[in-house]
Amino acid sequence: MMRLFGFDKLVIVAMVALLVLPIAGCAPKAPPPPPPPPPPPPAGTLTVEPAKIDFEMLQKYFPPIAKALGLPEAMSATVPHLAMLAVPVKFTGTGWQPNEVVTVELVVPPDVEISGLDRARGEDAVGLAFATSDANGNFEAKMERTATIGFLLRGGFTPSIAPDPKTLIPGNPLPNGTYTLRASGEDPRAVATTAWVLEMVAPPAPPAPPAEKPAEPGKLTFEAAEYTNAELGFSVKYPKDWTKQPSDVLLFYAASPSMVPVIFVGAEEGAAFAETLKKSLEAAGGSGFKVVSEKETTLADGTKATAAVIEVSLRGFGAKGFALGAKKDAKWILITVGTVEMLAKYDEAKFSEIVHTLQFKK
Repeated sequence: MMRLFGFDKLVIVAMVALLVLPIAGCAPKAPPPPPPPPPPPPAGTLTVEPAKIDFEMLQKYFPPIAKALGLPEAMSATVPHLAMLAVPVKFTGTGWQPNEVVTVELVVPPDVEISGLDRARGEDAVGLAFATSDANGNFEAKMERTATIGFLLRGGFTPSIAPDPKTLIPGNPLPNGTYTLRASGEDPRAVATTAWVLEMVAPPAPPAPPAEKPAEPGKLTFEAAEYTNAELGFSVKYPKDWTKQPSDVLLFYAASPSMVPVIFVGAEEGAAFAETLKKSLEAAGGSGFKVVSEKETTLADGTKATAAVIEVSLRGFGAKGFALGAKKDAKWILITVGTVEMLAKYDEAKFSEIVHTLQFKK
């Protein structure tokens, strides 16, 4: 009978098994899958006060800013955003991790530009404030002044890090609208948002009144009031709704309801018209005086005079005006009507009409 399996083969198989099984048992096992990431920490809350900043609110905060910057309060109608420098903005939150650094940002809409925001790097917000929560997870932070100027008003700074008036007046504040504020903790996944209504841009001006009919020959195009100087023997007319302002150096000074345009009336001794006018305006606080054009003219009473278009800086703001001078005895009688163009347009026809109302008593 033939053997199915030899004893010697059985021994060989057993030996191979004894050698292979330990090696197989020592083979490395596949690593276990990584544990799932921990859930994000719960985000806290975010609130802002005031939740809405509008034209009416800014009017209330404008007077102290006007005083600090040496501006007339009437400018609040044209540059109300400057009052943001006085508005106290506060951010608060609850429910954050204890002793956590919280960053408050303004999310910038895609169609709005802010200097320093690098959208190419994926940035979509600018920082307004930073705070550290207390042991109970609560925080409170105030708006950084530099953020107000640089981001909300989109203004600039002088080399000494002071606000640059030239970038704030007339200015370029954020467009009116509802913005998103975002607070994030140390874990960027912990985010809270809230809405913030900003209306810093002045409402549109009312429609212009119908064009005035040309004045009849010899009549003025405006309803006039009159300044008379009996001592020097002259008078000059100006718009009736302009109000007299105090001055220690001018004979007379009046301003429109919005504070520009203005009329300056002075009297100075001097040889040349331009140099005498420069002296008078510098005494009134002007600087950077420049004559753009100059010509001889004649007043309605036949008096010879000199007229000029001028540029000057008043309280740091560029102004343009139309001036007229007529010499009586040893003094020049000087009439200047001017405006800050960023606030009210330069109207040469009207300004010339006003200064040419100068009359001398015979």
